[in-house]
Amino acid sequence: MPSPNQRLQHDTRAWQSALDQALAAHGGEHALARYDHLAHAFPAPQYDPRDEHHPHLNLDALKRWALYRGWRAQPALDRSNRGSAKSPPIRFIRLAGRTATSH
Repeated sequence: MPSPNQRLQHDTRAWQSALDQALAAHGGEHALARYDHLAHAFPAPQYDPRDEHHPHLNLDALKRWALYRGWRAQPALDRSNRGSAKSPPIRFIRLAGRTATSH
């Protein structure tokens, strides 16, 4: 039986793969993704997988991942709803001269 850590790693890879596919299929220069979805793909060290209501995003890991794929990722503070300033959606901006590729 896999350990909880192994299951979490498998789940994060599945979320990352889904994000990679969505960005690769996205034809625009900008895309938005929900904070809580990204927190499943890039959980912060203090992430508790049993607490689905308060995910924590490792924004630095997400930014590195996105940059490698030709995107810049940044919090979309202008799109935050009331009460979600700590978990705003994340805006992806395609870098000039790059096309999204699946890795």
